[in-house]
Amino acid sequence: MPTTATDEQAKPTRPGIDRLDLIVAIAISLMIGACAAALWMSREAWIVERFHAYYYDHGNKTWDRNTFWLGTPIEKLSMDLMAYQELLWDTKPDVLLEMGTARGGSAYYFASIFDLMGRGRVITVDIQGEPGRPVHPRITYLLGSSTSPEIVRQVEALVKPGEKVMVVLDSDHHAPHVLRELQIYSRMVTPGQYLVVEDTNINGHPVLPGYGPGPAEATAEFLAGNKNFAVDRSREKFLITFYPGGWLKRVR
Repeated sequence: MPTTATDEQAKPTRPGIDRLDLIVAIAISLMIGACAAALWMSREAWIVERFHAYYYDHGNKTWDRNTFWLGTPIEKLSMDLMAYQELLWDTKPDVLLEMGTARGGSAYYFASIFDLMGRGRVITVDIQGEPGRPVHPRITYLLGSSTSPEIVRQVEALVKPGEKVMVVLDSDHHAPHVLRELQIYSRMVTPGQYLVVEDTNINGHPVLPGYGPGPAEATAEFLAGNKNFAVDRSREKFLITFYPGGWLKRVR
């Protein structure tokens, strides 16, 4: 039966309501999706943080007493060691200055990577000697405080003009000492190279909440007054690092 004008006029109309309903439905869906994503991200961050703390707190079975490089104890997170390898390959420093030697595992690791690259050497400093440290032609051991004028002069004398310099800070972790190291050794880092502040995870970031101001706090104070360095979060791509916010690149 043909539709008449009268029939058309008799149909109920809801001008604009269907479109409005669609817009509201889309908005609600987006909000639900955003909330779900936020909850998942929060859950993922919680899982990563809990594993970080668990791994750190069980250091006698993991990083602190049960990780070795070619038989030498190395007190490092394995993901950070991989990040270091990538960083060394990307930047190819001529010399790496390490503050804090301990048993020499990390110096040996860095020297081994330099062997594979066919370039580079390590100058490592500690206040005390340890028996059995690895002997390697690319490693120079210095005995003394990293912030003492004598050690600073020795380090400066060993760095040749024009060399690309990278620095790793892993000695006394109390904030005043770390800040002093940052002030001294940041000027030795060449543009494009890195200054890595280790153990920024302590004092509740997320481990050892009762430690007191440490590397993270010293780094924050240093960066507030120094625009030559920027945090490179790309070096934290393995989700867990013992140096969150501590991978500093000299950008100018």
